[in-house]
Amino acid sequence: MLLHVGIIPDGNRRWARLRGLTLRDAYEAGYAKLKEVLRWLLDYDVRYLSFYAMSRDNCVKRGEEERGILLGLLERAVRDIEEERILEEHDARLVISGDLSLLPERLKLSLESLAGKHREGRRTIHVGICYSIQWELKANPPLPTLKLPPIDLVIRTGGMRRISGFFPLLVEYAELYFTDTLWPDFTRKELEEAIEWFKRQVRNFGR
Repeated sequence: MLLHVGIIPDGNRRWARLRGLTLRDAYEAGYAKLKEVLRWLLDYDVRYLSFYAMSRDNCVKRGEEERGILLGLLERAVRDIEEERILEEHDARLVISGDLSLLPERLKLSLESLAGKHREGRRTIHVGICYSIQWELKANPPLPTLKLPPIDLVIRTGGMRRISGFFPLLVEYAELYFTDTLWPDFTRKELEEAIEWFKRQVRNFGR
């Protein structure tokens, strides 16, 4: 049963470089694709969705220009979720994991307020923002991601065959689907192929 899908949306910058586009173009395209893919998955009635908006490394190691673009898109995401009533439309709650103290105070408060207003829902959208396992192991209460069921399927775009710290406490027995497709080019057809691939896997959970 496919209950929980994780998405690692990789390849935005390479997608833009291949087209002679800017960093802003890269992340604008990536954000648009993320909204699209989330709606596709909700249409499949997947109950839990986990994805990285920004890892902790994104929050502390990226250059000032790039970080500014990412923070601006997070601010837009807050507005879009409220104005488009995305959570209400899909009967979903919002859960955020990560060290929000690394964000500007106004954005931190906006995200906390948004998650606080949407604590109920048949579905869960779980977002990693400035997330790292080091943060989680020190968090209070401890191990917050373990309030969620394990991830069944992780989809990573962009050609890299690694997890990159993606919610390690949730992916112990996840099936890992890697594709060379750069994130902005990811299609509904490829999502369907990933789900069909998952259905063919024999999962024994260490037994």
